[in-house]
Amino acid sequence: MASLVVGLVLFIASGLFVGCGGSNSSNTAPPPVPSIQNINNSTDPSSPVNLPIEINGSGFQSAPGSVIFSQSSSGITATVTPNAGGWTDSGIAVVVPAGNGTNNFTVPGTVSVSVKTSGGTSNTVTLTLVQTLTFDVNNVTWSKTTPLPAPLAGLRAAAVPISDTSAYVVVTGGYDGTANTNGVYVGTLDTTGAITGWQASPNVLPETIAHHAMVEADAENSLVPDGSHFIYVIGGQVNSTDAPGGTANVYMASVDNSGAVGTWQQLTSSLPEPLVGPAAALFNGYIYVVGGLHSDGTPSADVFSAPIKSDGTLGAWTKSTSAYPTPVSFATAFGFAGKLYVLGGDNSNSTNPDEEGSQGSGIQNVNFAGALNGVVGTWTPTSSTIKNRKKQITWTAFGQVIDAEGIYNGTPGSLELERTIVNPDSTLASWNGITNAVNLINANVYNAAAIVSPLQSPNATPRFILLGGQSFNGLPAGGAPSALVYYNTAP
Repeated sequence: MASLVVGLVLFIASGLFVGCGGSNSSNTAPPPVPSIQNINNSTDPSSPVNLPIEINGSGFQSAPGSVIFSQSSSGITATVTPNAGGWTDSGIAVVVPAGNGTNNFTVPGTVSVSVKTSGGTSNTVTLTLVQTLTFDVNNVTWSKTTPLPAPLAGLRAAAVPISDTSAYVVVTGGYDGTANTNGVYVGTLDTTGAITGWQASPNVLPETIAHHAMVEADAENSLVPDGSHFIYVIGGQVNSTDAPGGTANVYMASVDNSGAVGTWQQLTSSLPEPLVGPAAALFNGYIYVVGGLHSDGTPSADVFSAPIKSDGTLGAWTKSTSAYPTPVSFATAFGFAGKLYVLGGDNSNSTNPDEEGSQGSGIQNVNFAGALNGVVGTWTPTSSTIKNRKKQITWTAFGQVIDAEGIYNGTPGSLELERTIVNPDSTLASWNGITNAVNLINANVYNAAAIVSPLQSPNATPRFILLGGQSFNGLPAGGAPSALVYYNTAP
């Protein structure tokens, strides 16, 4: 995988001057020179114009400076002042301009991106401009790929990028319809989004687990060595007969360049409390965990964070003083431009996470908060989803968000997908739902797993992958687990 070039931050020592009266004048440290770590947590970032990107780094300061887009092939340079709501010291949400207002960038092509503040101008990172593509739920089409080795619900998955043309998906745990499992499966991804085959890892989880959280750390999202990859299994339910039970255990394993999963290590940094169905996101070197069911079946509003250490282990978990506005379980979470977003979920008590329960018990709430170095700020409500979803999946790509599947009000399949976009001020635009039957996945599952492939398709577009899940049939007990795997074939 190509290494991300990070610019040197120059520290200038200020001289000490003595005034005529013999007293020392006060010294004010100069503002830091901004430094870009990556764009969109990617080694080779790409984006259409007129859509937002996420610039991660340090020294951006608290108030907006400017982002400079320069294209040497056309001689065009565009300077953008992002919205203050999308600017933090370590993350910037900015819309890629079509050009400088007079002339447009050549697309496809590349631009050099830099950040300018009162501290100076950052290093540049190359951004590939691709044809404008809106991943509307009404222009995405779907197909099936190699199924899982066994039907599973309550499983979790993580993508492991190796190079521009090589990546894997690792699946852990899940409920097989009879009991929770400890299996670990590795699938090989190709650039079309298809999974070419599955292998059962000999290194199974130390205990059976389902309804857990799972994230992946590498050098593009954490301060770990280049070329290293670590996966984490966080919390969850140990036995399907627990009501709902729950564990605070956190397990870590490495994944090598062949996709082999190493021995699982139980980390000393356990969750502060057992949680079933927590939402989790990893970005900018920290894991954030939101909500989940307590052992007595009540939903939690707690928010926890832990840093990724250089050896892949975790630092201590910190409980945020900014609790989530609604106690919730089985929500989804993602990070974008220094903000943590949480979507939907279930705010009701539950003792059996495998059941559908009441279709009306999901919530439409979407909230976001600043998240800097593990510290979560005040939560802000933004555009609610169309359906009140719980036990759903969420995909994000190019600043666009698809909320899908799960249990929601209405008949199964009545609104399988809905989509929004991250605005420059970090709010979400209004959601739009699917209107054309040809764009349906026709999976109709809940408690599924989902990833966005780290590989670009031949059309330079992302691939969204849906794995397993339980049949959403509108009955309180729910349906049987599935082994089916779906991916989008267009755009």
